[in-house]
Amino acid sequence: MNVRKRIFSIWSVLLVLIVSIAVVVPGCDGGQGTIEVKATIDGSPWTGALDYTLAPASGSPISGTDVPGSHSADAGDWTCSYDGGGPDGATLVGIATSETQSLAEGGTITFTLNFEIPEPDASITFVSWSIDGQQVDPGQYTVYPPTTIDTEYDVFVAGNSSEWVTVNATFKLPKHFLGEANSQSWHVANAPGSVSTSPPAQDLTHECTVNGVPTPVCVTFQVWKCEPMYFDVHISFKIRKDTTYRTNINWLGYKGSGPDDILFDTDSLGAGVWGNSNIITSGCVYVEGDVDPTNDCSGNSSTLNIIYDYLGSPP
Repeated sequence: MNVRKRIFSIWSVLLVLIVSIAVVVPGCDGGQGTIEVKATIDGSPWTGALDYTLAPASGSPISGTDVPGSHSADAGDWTCSYDGGGPDGATLVGIATSETQSLAEGGTITFTLNFEIPEPDASITFVSWSIDGQQVDPGQYTVYPPTTIDTEYDVFVAGNSSEWVTVNATFKLPKHFLGEANSQSWHVANAPGSVSTSPPAQDLTHECTVNGVPTPVCVTFQVWKCEPMYFDVHISFKIRKDTTYRTNINWLGYKGSGPDDILFDTDSLGAGVWGNSNIITSGCVYVEGDVDPTNDCSGNSSTLNIIYDYLGSPP
């Protein structure tokens, strides 16, 4: 009987000890701490809508939709990832102090998403040739009056989409006449609608040059056989940064009846304008403070071979 009492007493003491240890020693899951999420723009604090995810090593993630944000979370390793939003026109350059940090019980860690506004960087890309507004592949085409030869380019300036920037551009069209006559007769039209953009640019102006010389409207000039002639247009406009502007240029009007939203036009039907011409085009853009001049020019486009049948008509 005494033995049983002693055993019972021993088990009672052990039970009390086990309960005491369970109360004093934390469980394996640990306690909680605080995760702060902040953002900067060009080194200055920024607040606003920003989507991010906080993911633990195990367990459920935490989502946030604006900064600054504060979250209670279990102790352990946490990783912050950027999902979208943030300052307009800015680029995420990193998460400080690290994308993954360790949260201690009762402690605080801070993820800071750092954004920067890109410096101005203008670029231009040749898109296509068009004949009478329809895109065409490189190759040979027979055209009849009236016909317009167009080109399309994409112009883009990186930066804050809330800012506008002035772009100066030069587009070139070397024309190599190979026809039966000794020359073709052309004149400068430079009509108001001959250069357009989508979306519409602001303060758009343009000036034509022939062989690099500014040439007034209605001046007539000859394009001699086997002697390349350079038709150029110099354009200035204001566009919104971080937006692509499709730029359409109506270069050549094979019409003979006067300008109609074109830059250069044949001046008559019968003045030796029958002929075969090879044409290419290129463009360059210029923006103040441009950080990367390597993408400022498009390089030469594909070649069109145009046969102009001024006495014929489309089949």
